[in-house]
Amino acid sequence: MGNTPTFLLSELQTLLEQQVRLAKEGKLQEVSSLTAKLEALLAEASSASSLPRNSEKAEHIRWLYNELCLILTTEKSDLAGKLEKMQKGKNSLQAYHDALT
Repeated sequence: MGNTPTFLLSELQTLLEQQVRLAKEGKLQEVSSLTAKLEALLAEASSASSLPRNSEKAEHIRWLYNELCLILTTEKSDLAGKLEKMQKGKNSLQAYHDALT
């Protein structure tokens, strides 16, 4: 891509802000659809030797990434709980069905 370090950081920040907003809105499919672009930017940023790693913008990007991970982890936990409840309900229905037949 050959982008400047400043442009890369701005793009990373914008994309992460968008993903955090979407994740907070529960739009996980949209978050997922942006992952390939995020990975490409991260790969480019990690290979850029002149990228300011300790700048305020870089720190904000780290914070956004951690925020996104936290939201997604929480969402994953919530989904696991819902799946467990559904499985218990299915098992109960199966037990009632078996008892009636």
